[in-house]
Amino acid sequence: MNVQICNHLAGALLVLSLAMPASAQNTAVDWTTLARSLKPGARVELDLADGTHVEGTVLAHEGERFVFNPKTRLPVAPWRIDYSEIRSIDQKRLSDGMRPGTKVLIGIGVGAGLLLLISAIAVAAAY
Repeated sequence: MNVQICNHLAGALLVLSLAMPASAQNTAVDWTTLARSLKPGARVELDLADGTHVEGTVLAHEGERFVFNPKTRLPVAPWRIDYSEIRSIDQKRLSDGMRPGTKVLIGIGVGAGLLLLISAIAVAAAY
């Protein structure tokens, strides 16, 4: 009889422990900690609660929000974003390689140099 009571008690405890709701995480606290650790000038990608995805630079921290300068084609005023609006933050490295414009200019320079070299060889061979 004792074994049966122990089994029922163990089963009841198991059901009760699984039935208790898990406490919801306060994501604002998590993102507040991460966002406050970012220094001004840090390049970041943000996903906001309204579905907005934007890249830019952290400018400053103001109480329960931080000031963010989005990278856009046209200049815009800095955004003040509450920590509770942030869904995710991804810090970007400053040296992610060369920009496309830099690559184009290097290609043009190499092509022009090669053209001048071939022209110089052709002129020298003609005389």
